[in-house]
Formats: sequence, C-alpha cells, structure tokens
Amino acid sequence: MIHVLIVENQRLLRDGMEAIIERTDDIKVIGAVDNGEIAIKQMEHLNPDIVIMDIHLPQMDGIRTTKYMKEKYPEVGVILLTSKVDDFIISGINAGADGFLVKAVYAERLLEAIRIAYRGETIFSGEVAQMLATRIRQLTMNNKQIFTLRLERLGYTFTKREIDIAFLLKENYTNQQIALKLFLGEGTVKNYISEIYNKLNIRNRAKVIEFFGNVTR
Repeated sequence: MIHVLIVENQRLLRDGMEAIIERTDDIKVIGAVDNGEIAIKQMEHLNPDIVIMDIHLPQMDGIRTTKYMKEKYPEVGVILLTSKVDDFIISGINAGADGFLVKAVYAERLLEAIRIAYRGETIFSGEVAQMLATRIRQLTMNNKQIFTLRLERLGYTFTKREIDIAFLLKENYTNQQIALKLFLGEGTVKNYISEIYNKLNIRNRAKVIEFFGNVTR
C-alpha cells in the first residue's frame, strides 16, 4: 500500500485528489493539509511514502517545504503541483522534487505519477517536460554563443557549421555522433574538422578538444 500525504491550500482540489486516490486498492491518503508548516509537523507520525504538494502554497511555499522534507526524509517522494509552467519548476528540481504535474491533470495520470514516484523514478507532465526541454535548448544555445564569442576574441573566425561541429568536438563527440546529431555524412564531418584543424593550426584531435575546453573555462 502506498501512503500519500496531500498538501494543497485549495480545498476543492484537495478533496478531489483524495476522492480519486481513495478509489484505488493500492494507494491510500493518510493525511490532507493546507500548508507546508503543518505538513512538516505531520511527517514524523504519518510517515508517508509520497507527498503531493502545491508549489505555490501560502506562507511556507512548496519549494521550501520540499527542501526541508528531502533533507530530513530523503526516502519520501515529493510530487509538486503547479497551475502554470514557470521558473519555479527549476527551483523545485533544485530543492529535490521527484516530479511535477500540472493541476489540470487527468485522474489516471495522477495515479500513475504516484506509482512512478513510489518506484523511485522521476515524473513530469507533458507541459513541464516541454518547458524543461526548451530551457535546455536555450542553455545549450547560450553556451554556444559564448563559445563563438570567445573564439572570435582570440582571433578565430568559423562558419556556423564549423561552430556546430567545434562545439560538439568540445563535448568529445565522435565523428559518427556529430554526423547523426547534425544530419551530415561522416565524410562531410571529416572535411569540416580538417578545416577547423587548419584554422587552429593544430593537427591532433585531443589537443583540439583540449583547446576548445580551455576556451570555455
């Protein structure tokens, strides 16, 4: 039996989740509270397996509550609920949350998330996963821009495609991996790498990778 503590300040949502969970045979709600401070006090004697908690709680918000819970009860899975996909999700991940769901989630998705978190796995609803993927792409793009700028400051000028390949070389990608990543033939990749070697006046791949690594430090 999976024991669940619900932490949600909106009573309608709290009661709704409790009703959904109580229809199952393998999950049981052992507590339902409306703020983080009470939830922390309830943890020791309730001993839940999973905590489902609103990220935007009043007073002690879901992020601070999660951080406290994961420090004191690291074995407890914490799923955070959000009404909108925003930067608080990143803060929640840093606090140790095991998953995120948008509040407009279907009943079956909620139950699935509880079971997944109970197995020790991480769960993200589609909207949250999409937001994280976008942020990762933005981070990669920004890193590439910094990489390009620093090369230019050192007096090196590369084409956009050469930068793409140089950036992947820096990450220790093989020629085959670069080809697959950029949808190029391996022969084409080799030609680009040869041109990069010429511009750097370096003939050793390991030294090129080391050089590019130093550029971003």
